[in-house]
Amino acid sequence: MDYPTLDQRTDKAISVWDDEMLTHNAQLDAVHHEMSDLLNVLAQTPEAELLTVLDECIAHTRAHFDLEEGWMARLSFPAAGCHISEHNQVFGVMKQVRDAVAQGDTKYAYILAQELATWLRIHAGTMDYALTYFIESTHGDVSQPATPEQIKAIMGHDGCGC
Repeated sequence: MDYPTLDQRTDKAISVWDDEMLTHNAQLDAVHHEMSDLLNVLAQTPEAELLTVLDECIAHTRAHFDLEEGWMARLSFPAAGCHISEHNQVFGVMKQVRDAVAQGDTKYAYILAQELATWLRIHAGTMDYALTYFIESTHGDVSQPATPEQIKAIMGHDGCGC
């Protein structure tokens, strides 16, 4: 795969929102659509503005993951370990890229945008689809936040327990 060099941002959308990314959960689909849009913005951001846009992507991603993990906790989702582990890996990479960009190594932000676009498509269609299917099939109530006890119960599950 060809990655952009320091001065070769893409003018093309790297993340295209389409029906293949739908989980059929309106709230989660909206969050995924926003993330897709943010990744396109990141891929086109001039180097001087990268840190600001990257921080916005990181904040959005943290809120996105917190939403899903809250649902998993509330419903004792059986595959929470795998799902949370993947979230932790993605978030860890995002923080490493942020550190590199803060030190002036901006090329990784463009690589991150491309890779996360691919990851989002796969993750939405697999892990997130399974989560929303579980919510629907069990008639899970995700209208209320998870309790601290529910969150504590799944937070130790950051390895793959599937």
